[in-house]
Amino acid sequence: MSAKILDGKAVAQTIRSALGPGIAAVRQARGAPPKLAIVTCSADASAGAYLKAKLKAAAETGLAAQAYPCSDGPASLLRRLGEDPSVDGIILEQPLPKAWDAADIFGAIPPAKDVEGVNPLSYGRFFLAKTAAEIAGCGAFPPCTVAAVIALFDETGSHAAGKEAVVVGRSEILGRPAAHYLSALDATVTLCHSKTADLAGHVRRADILVAALGRADFIKGAWIKPGAVVLDAGMNRRAGAWVGDVEYAVAAERAAYITPVPGGVGPVTTAVVLANTVYAAKRRL
Repeated sequence: MSAKILDGKAVAQTIRSALGPGIAAVRQARGAPPKLAIVTCSADASAGAYLKAKLKAAAETGLAAQAYPCSDGPASLLRRLGEDPSVDGIILEQPLPKAWDAADIFGAIPPAKDVEGVNPLSYGRFFLAKTAAEIAGCGAFPPCTVAAVIALFDETGSHAAGKEAVVVGRSEILGRPAAHYLSALDATVTLCHSKTADLAGHVRRADILVAALGRADFIKGAWIKPGAVVLDAGMNRRAGAWVGDVEYAVAAERAAYITPVPGGVGPVTTAVVLANTVYAAKRRL
């Protein structure tokens, strides 16, 4: 078996291409396109890569986007951007320094402009939704990388209901919300992490695997169940190149569908941020 590659760049372009009418409507109503504010305070290499990708994608799509560097706690800057009528969406590049209070900082992003779904109120609304329909109608955006993972899964034409889904990684911005979203799609979900006993055994049962651990090639290709859908959201720098959490070459010989790294989840995440910004701008008109 050789997996079909889930082309994140193509999916992202489809999402971005659909934004034209919304951008035009906002521009006509107020004389300016939707604006995304990107607050950056991390020296992490992957954060820098995502920042460049977002700025480039926004410019190509017709949105205004601006980076706001911040070396100290960004809560006051986030509040100022929240009060700025020209700003429609706000995102905070991660990871944050461990000494910072993430809940307090994310709470400074107004829910109406929280296009990444990180404000505790947005996060709570998302987790209170029990079905996909409730998620869509909860008034909050799901975390963008999770929405990207689900969009790529939808490209397979498969249904999650009744399937065994395994999420490896328990971060608050990806692993846990991905597990919740898959549960809302009626999958039977196991949430694993680096200390899970017999991780290989769990992965071998997975019809749907979401890799969200942040460790290069941590999940071995030989663990992949034949015919599985592999959604690798890992982004790891190794020997000057980006690699995922899954041992790609071997996994691609066993899976039915697989996302590449780079070119998989990342571009779709950026497209989701832009789409959410346009939606937030239209909602504010």
